[in-house]
Amino acid sequence: MEYEECLEYIANFPRFKKEPSLEQMKMLLAELGNPQEKLRSINVAGTNGKGSTVAMLSSVLSTAGYKTGRYVSPYVLEFRERMMINGKMIGRKRLVKIVEAVKEKADALLEQGIMLNAFEVTTACAMLWFAEENCDFVVLEAGLGGRFDATNTVPEPILQIITAVGLDHTEILGDTIAKITEEKCGILRPGCTLLTSPGQEQEALTVMLNKCNELDATFVTGAAGRAKIVSCDVSGMDILVGKTELALSLGGRHQINNLLTVYSAVSILREKHFVIKDEHLVEGIAATRFPTRFELCSKEPLVILDGAHNPMAAKALAENVREFLPEKRTLICGMMADKDCEAVMAELAPCFEHVITVPVDNPRAISPEKLAEIAGKYCGNAESALNAKETVESVLANLKNDEALVVAGSLYLASEVRPMLMRFKGNPND
Repeated sequence: MEYEECLEYIANFPRFKKEPSLEQMKMLLAELGNPQEKLRSINVAGTNGKGSTVAMLSSVLSTAGYKTGRYVSPYVLEFRERMMINGKMIGRKRLVKIVEAVKEKADALLEQGIMLNAFEVTTACAMLWFAEENCDFVVLEAGLGGRFDATNTVPEPILQIITAVGLDHTEILGDTIAKITEEKCGILRPGCTLLTSPGQEQEALTVMLNKCNELDATFVTGAAGRAKIVSCDVSGMDILVGKTELALSLGGRHQINNLLTVYSAVSILREKHFVIKDEHLVEGIAATRFPTRFELCSKEPLVILDGAHNPMAAKALAENVREFLPEKRTLICGMMADKDCEAVMAELAPCFEHVITVPVDNPRAISPEKLAEIAGKYCGNAESALNAKETVESVLANLKNDEALVVAGSLYLASEVRPMLMRFKGNPND
C-alpha cells in the first residue's frame, strides 16, 4: 500500500456503528496479539480540554525521560498527528506497515460480518505501534464518550482523567450532563484513581462521586484552590502552584483548569513512584504546543484560531474574546450541521461586530446561509460567503492593528485555513 491508500482505507470505514460495543474492537486487538495489554496507559475522557490535557501531560512525561505515546482525535493538518511518540509523528513508511498489519486482520473480520468503524481501526493502529515501540507510557484521548470508546480496551489504565463535561454528541451520549458523564465514567475500573478537572458542574461531579463509591475508586480534583495566576493573556499564562511556577504558551483562561489537572496527574504518578522532577514539569509544560486551541496566529493585528464547536467551548472562547481582544473584531465561522449551531452562535456572535459564515469542506457541514441566519439573531452584521480561504484572505488584507480576527467553529475549517493564518505578517513565530 501507498501512504494515501492507507488513509483512504481507514476513511472508508463508517464513523459510527449502529450498536455501540467494544466487542468488535477487542476481537480486532486479539487478532493483532492484544497490543493493548502491553500498554501502561493514562486514559483521558471529557467534552472539552481532553486534547490540551493529553498534550501537556505527554510533554511532561517525555521531558522526564519516559518514552511516551500520545493519541489524540481528530487531527488538524495531517492524519499522523493522531499518534506520536515523544512529540514526533509516526513516519509515513511505518504507518503504511502498521495499517497493512491491521488491514489483514480487519478484512478477515469483515468477511465474517464483524463490523468496525474508522476510529477503532485507527486506535488499533496506534496501540500496535505503541506496543511495538515499547512505550513507557501512552496517553490516550477518548474519541467519543468513554464506555464504548475504542481506547477503553486497555485492561488496567494507571490513571483515568475526565476533563470538563458539557453537552456535545447528545444524540449518542444523552441529552443531559448526568447522562453524558455516565458515559465518560465508563473508563473507570474497580479500585482505580479518577482525576477530574476543577470547575466541573455539580451534576457531573455527583455522577463521578457516585461511580467512584460504587467501584471503590479514589476521586481527586485537579489542584483545587492551589493556584495563583501570575499572568494570563492572549499568548499564554504563568501560574504559581505551591512553589512551582508554570509557563504555558496555550492561550485562554480556560486552560488554567487543564494545567491544574496535569499538575495533579504528575502528583499522582509521583505517589506511584514514577520519577518526575519539578524541572521536568516546568520544562514539559513550557514545551507544550497544540494547534487550534485559542491559537495566537498573529500579534499585530490579533488573529486567533480556535476549534470551538460545542456550547461549552464556545462559551470559553467568548470569555477569552471579551477579556483579551480589542472591541473591533470579526468572526469567521463554519460548522457541522450535527452540532448545536444555535447554542454556539448564541455564545459567540454577540461578541463580534461582524460575523461571516463560510462553507466547510465536509458533507456534514451546515450551509453558510443557514449558519448566517442563525448568527443574525445575535449579531446585527452577519453575512455568508462562498469560499473560506478567499474570505480569510480578504479580511486579513484589510485588518488593522486595532482590530482582531477570530476563526472558529470547526476543526475542518481550522485545518483548511491554518497554513494561511500562520504565514500572516504578524505571526509571533516569524
